[in-house]
Amino acid sequence: MYFETLKGILRDDRRLQILLLASLLVQIILCWTAVGIYHPDQYFQIIEFSSWQLHRPSAAGQVWEFAAHLRPTLQVYLFSGYSWLCSELGMHDPYSQLGLLRMIFGLLLFVLFNAMALYYFQRDRRVLFGVLLILNFSWLLPYTRTLFSSEMLSSFLFFGGVFGYDLSNRKDGRGWWVALATGFVFSLAFYARFQTAFAIAGFGVWMLTVREERRRMLPLALGFIAGMGLNTVLDAAFYHEWVFTPYTYYEVNIVEGKAASMGTSSFLLYVGVLAAVIVTPPLSLVLLYGGFKEAIVRQLRQPLTLAVLFFILGHCLVAHKEERFLFPVLNVLPLIVGWGLPGLIDWWWRQRKGMRRLFNGLALFSIGLNGFLLVVLLYTPYSQALYFTVLLKGKFADRPVTIWTVNRTPFETEHRLPFVFYREAATNLRFRRLGPEDSLRLMPREAEYVAGTYDQLKGQLRWLDSLGYRRVLYSSRLLWGIDAILDSKGINTINDIWVLYRKR
Repeated sequence: MYFETLKGILRDDRRLQILLLASLLVQIILCWTAVGIYHPDQYFQIIEFSSWQLHRPSAAGQVWEFAAHLRPTLQVYLFSGYSWLCSELGMHDPYSQLGLLRMIFGLLLFVLFNAMALYYFQRDRRVLFGVLLILNFSWLLPYTRTLFSSEMLSSFLFFGGVFGYDLSNRKDGRGWWVALATGFVFSLAFYARFQTAFAIAGFGVWMLTVREERRRMLPLALGFIAGMGLNTVLDAAFYHEWVFTPYTYYEVNIVEGKAASMGTSSFLLYVGVLAAVIVTPPLSLVLLYGGFKEAIVRQLRQPLTLAVLFFILGHCLVAHKEERFLFPVLNVLPLIVGWGLPGLIDWWWRQRKGMRRLFNGLALFSIGLNGFLLVVLLYTPYSQALYFTVLLKGKFADRPVTIWTVNRTPFETEHRLPFVFYREAATNLRFRRLGPEDSLRLMPREAEYVAGTYDQLKGQLRWLDSLGYRRVLYSSRLLWGIDAILDSKGINTINDIWVLYRKR
């Protein structure tokens, strides 16, 4: 029934069709341009583990989580199956495989979260348009949907499970089998990322607070246990020994304090993250305040509300914090904001003309800044090092070349962990690595090409120019120019912006 209603909504509203087509275009562009990774864990604990599983060259042995046996392997199996299928179909190039994966995964997430927005706000087009605009044009949200990471796979599975559970009630009433299947999907979300347990706990509390849901907790728990059994078998087959990865993860990161040793932060970090990604401040602060206020006061009977609140609060209590840890709930926040939009609109109409003008000015500033950041992200990949390897691969596609680099190559992380999966696609690129920055002065005269980041080369730029070297390729000319401005003013520069020099 819902899908028939959805078809009717889309068929009858031309403005909605245009908005969704524009949103889809933004998503497709980002899926195409977002080369690389957001965080090394997204790459090494999935792709390099997969290469090891498929008996290909791999850097898995250099990752401490591999020896500790604490990484759940569900996503590794998924990528291994995908990569094997691509190879069987004749697509062997790693860049092409990952580009297609971004497109598939990004569109799946796009469809899921937009379908949720249409479902929850179909009766109020004014609010629906606002939610869709925030969901699809907040500068970071479309990018997060391109990431085949543990955070985003868990988001897809968990909120897909919640959405399916909610839809089943509207159709025929929730039965035993629906709860069983939902529990199974929740277990997959949990094994994609263990911290999803906070959201699952919130969903469980919601079930306890709704009398008619309590009798479905047993089949949901049985489905979850069945999923844990399957994942335990998968982990054992991967590591070649029986291991219960949730316990191993807890023991190493919490009991032994491995996670806290990587740094601790105040909960204010997550407040800043939330405020920075739903449009931009100061408008984002107003939207989030109105949304969470409405969610807590009037929307606690929604299964999404407690799941999101528990997830955020649970992460605030954990000592080690990173921005990406909140990625699983970011694409649901526009729905939370949507619940508060009617109240915010009514508040705006009650204000005096001067107050409305002030608010409008601040809103326009936030929307303008958000639009600028979105356009930059559309054409400037976050992962500058790996994007630079794409440019190098294209520039020297027809011949081998030797490139001298400072300290590390663009096929390595800052800690010198190699991107083996990518490196296998560009064997014609040979690198000669120099040591510290000062060793550039010891570079042999026959070195034709030199590459490095702005931070590595900034003290040697005039010296390189005096030797006849000229810049011929940037990972981002825009960001290189911004770094030059920041450096001239004594401000910390943007890290990992690459350039290639050629000697005339």
